[in-house]
Amino acid sequence: MDADPHNAAPGAIPGSLSVKLFRLRGLVRRYWWILLLTVAAGLGLEAWIVFNKPDLYTSSSDLIVREELDVGDAGKKYYDSYGSLMGNTLKMLESLEVRDAARRRLELEAPQLGGDVTVTASVTPRTSIFTISGTGTNPIFTQKYVDAVIAEFMVQYRGLRQGVSTETGAELNVQLEKVRERLTVQKEKLNAFVKANNMQFWAQQRDEAANFLATLRNRQNNLRAERSRLDNLTPDQLLSSASQPQQVNGTSAPGSDMAQESNSLSAELVNQYLSTIQTLNQKQAQIEERSRFWKPKHPRMQALQGEADLLNRTLDGIRSQTINLSKARIAAIDAELKSLDENVLLWTEKAKEASEKDGDYKSLADEAKRSESQEDKLLESISKIEITSDQNLLKVIRKATPAVLVAKGTVKHLVMGLIGGLVIGGLILFFLDRHDDRLTSSTELLDHFSEPVLGQIPDVRSSRTAHGLPLLDTEDERYTYAEAFRSLRSSLIFMPNQADLKALLITSAIPNEGKSTLASNLAITMANGGARVLLVDADLRRGDIATLFDIDGQRGLCNILRGEMPWRETIIESRFKNLSIIPRGPVTNQSGELLLRPIVETMLEEMKAAYDLVIFNSAPILATDDTPTLSPHFDGVLMVIRAQFTSAKLTLNALGALYQRQVNVLGLILNCVDTETPDYYYYRYPKYYAA
Repeated sequence: MDADPHNAAPGAIPGSLSVKLFRLRGLVRRYWWILLLTVAAGLGLEAWIVFNKPDLYTSSSDLIVREELDVGDAGKKYYDSYGSLMGNTLKMLESLEVRDAARRRLELEAPQLGGDVTVTASVTPRTSIFTISGTGTNPIFTQKYVDAVIAEFMVQYRGLRQGVSTETGAELNVQLEKVRERLTVQKEKLNAFVKANNMQFWAQQRDEAANFLATLRNRQNNLRAERSRLDNLTPDQLLSSASQPQQVNGTSAPGSDMAQESNSLSAELVNQYLSTIQTLNQKQAQIEERSRFWKPKHPRMQALQGEADLLNRTLDGIRSQTINLSKARIAAIDAELKSLDENVLLWTEKAKEASEKDGDYKSLADEAKRSESQEDKLLESISKIEITSDQNLLKVIRKATPAVLVAKGTVKHLVMGLIGGLVIGGLILFFLDRHDDRLTSSTELLDHFSEPVLGQIPDVRSSRTAHGLPLLDTEDERYTYAEAFRSLRSSLIFMPNQADLKALLITSAIPNEGKSTLASNLAITMANGGARVLLVDADLRRGDIATLFDIDGQRGLCNILRGEMPWRETIIESRFKNLSIIPRGPVTNQSGELLLRPIVETMLEEMKAAYDLVIFNSAPILATDDTPTLSPHFDGVLMVIRAQFTSAKLTLNALGALYQRQVNVLGLILNCVDTETPDYYYYRYPKYYAA
């Protein structure tokens, strides 16, 4: 029973993905040496980098910078708020000035030493402890250089702090005086504005104007909606809609109030319209009913028709009145809209004036508030800078350690080389796979072709002997192989037009796709099912049916086409029951001309009459023109495709050659399929089992 990919077990890999993984595995098996070369190249490159990498030594020292400053009299502590302590300290430690000063210091203290040192600084999280690390090629010079950097940093930092502590107080007092002067001016402006303007009145006018404008615009929208309704609806629609309230989602629709106002002016007209419509419908129903018994000129029929005509004229009059009322209402609406536009313009100006007054007031108040906030901050800062001149802010808690050898990271480099080699090799395999359109499985076959897959024949090359691949036997132990041909037989038997398929042609796009062996085994399988089968070797150049069945092939189809003997005299009964064979006969290079002779069609009709099934094994389509010449005479053609061998492009070209001759291609047969292919059991035969 065929497996259903849609009912796969939970957690199973989807069919298309598993097929791609299988194809990838096959690609790696074929081109494993590419991965080996790229990995070897990557490892070699990284090994060369490690080998040529100079020895480096590192030394480090720890420095603490106090974040708080003592205030002499009160004994309190305040955080240093000048200079963004952490960021400035890191920049100073790594600055060019500090490093140049450290190098000059070492040139005086130890002129015999030298080297190139890279300095980095970092701060321990949630502390004010800085770690200064130096990396260089000379271990002694690296250690001394780190100590010199810290010494020069402390000199420059203390000088900077002394300058800040003497200048900051005076600067803050100057800023405070400017802020107070600005605050005084802003408060005077605010008070003068409040006295000159009644802010409570303007705030109230702003709110009233906004509310009244909303009411006016709502009225405008309602009137415009009613006018649109009067313009767009016919008299009948106006009269019909006037008899029922306008509802939208359970609530009155926009403009319904205006519509009701208009409808109240013509309520009597609406009632008269509805009454007339009802009476007219009744009269028309009576006319339709009486027309089955009375003739059109019957007095009573004419009377009924006259009453209906009178009612229609009444309706025309009502419609005319409705049009006049609509025009009058539209004129009234236009007048009211004009008045509303003037009122909206007036109140918009009032709202704008009130909003401008309120905005000016808020702007002055916000400016004064900001100045007050600045004044408070400056007062707080001034109270925190009673700093003594001998603050001990810097302290070295660990001098530069003896320089140690830095690991070259050999393992890291090798891992990078391995990964890089695998990535490059994978890319090469990817591009190879993109340019390799050889088909592996039925899933790929369905992706490339619209023709159905009639069968999948497994690869049984392990059973090949010195004489070739053995044909199927009655008790063949290659169970999967035999079952695949039975499945192919079922696909052919259960086709909707199976009764018309008495002559089949089996071919392929290129040589060595296994079509001769497949045609022979299919003939054996059909004969085992009870059908009288005739197998004909129509590959007049390289046909090997006689060799496969171990029979005499000196006489055959070639002799028949030349007219040397009738086809019945060339038949050889095989060792299989119900299976007869016509070999190829002598090899010829004139197969194209022989297959064009009229005898082919006559012979084929006689064979179809004598046997239940006739199977022709023909030459590859792209190798010669024999098959396109011969195939139009057959009821159907089977195209053999060898897995992992045949190009999809070549097969498409071969199919195109058949379709140009109006050939009936029944489907595709995938030969030599790897049984480990994930979708091997996923057959698709729904079209061929239709009732």
